[in-house]
Amino acid sequence: MKYTFLLLVFLLSLGELQSQGKSEIENFAFQSGEKLTYRGYYNWGFIWVAAGEVKLEVTGENYSDKPTYKLEAQGKTLKAFDWFFKLRDTISCYVDTTSLKPFYFDRKTNESNYIARHQYWFDYEKDCVYSKIKKKEKATKLDTLENKHISSDIVSVAYYARNLDFSKYKKKEKIPLRMLIDNEIHDLYIRYRGIEKVKLKNGDVYECLKFSPMLVKGHLFKGGEDMTIWVSNDKNRVPIMVEAKVLIGSVKGLLDSYEGLRSTRNSLFKTKSGKLDIE
Repeated sequence: MKYTFLLLVFLLSLGELQSQGKSEIENFAFQSGEKLTYRGYYNWGFIWVAAGEVKLEVTGENYSDKPTYKLEAQGKTLKAFDWFFKLRDTISCYVDTTSLKPFYFDRKTNESNYIARHQYWFDYEKDCVYSKIKKKEKATKLDTLENKHISSDIVSVAYYARNLDFSKYKKKEKIPLRMLIDNEIHDLYIRYRGIEKVKLKNGDVYECLKFSPMLVKGHLFKGGEDMTIWVSNDKNRVPIMVEAKVLIGSVKGLLDSYEGLRSTRNSLFKTKSGKLDIE
């Protein structure tokens, strides 16, 4: 069930980070007070089983005397699955309110018997990232990484990408990205798949931008483009649905509820808060 949480945290990890400087970005997609909740499902044979929940929240806070957005993702398995695999993960980061560059990243992992904490501090004057990794019953590991132009963590890049101008990309075009994952910087990409409609059980139809990101081969994914993401094609750019193949079976994340969206004018979302039920 840990696949579900990691997938949902990754669900918008996409963006043109090498060729489009963060100083040029203008945040139009989100604001302090935005809250998104997702349901996670795992496919066991021919059955989709409800597995967990992820909450994403944006709050305005100061970090080192700088105004920032605190971006936080909390994931947990449902109580019915705790006996099988208990997960309580929290990922948070602080980003500049203007450029959306990350200052600090903190990932607390509590998955069954695996307990760990990954912390990163971004130093833009020295163009490096300081890391501190502590795993259960192991010595603390300290490291310094070269920032390599512009790199982001798996949370801040998601919010940054929501503000990109996707209209300039052609269908099937690759969009490069650079990301910091587990103390390593990866050069990846997403493939733009065009515009597609997603129908909800209540009959509402949402026009979405569709993508397939290049995945890192590891304990979760086989690698390649085995993930598909649908994002609302409006100013809010809310991730609505994501599906992916994993090493065993497949997983799906669905937007369940939302509140505090920044844009209501010409928005696909009819109210400032609501609950969705996707087919």
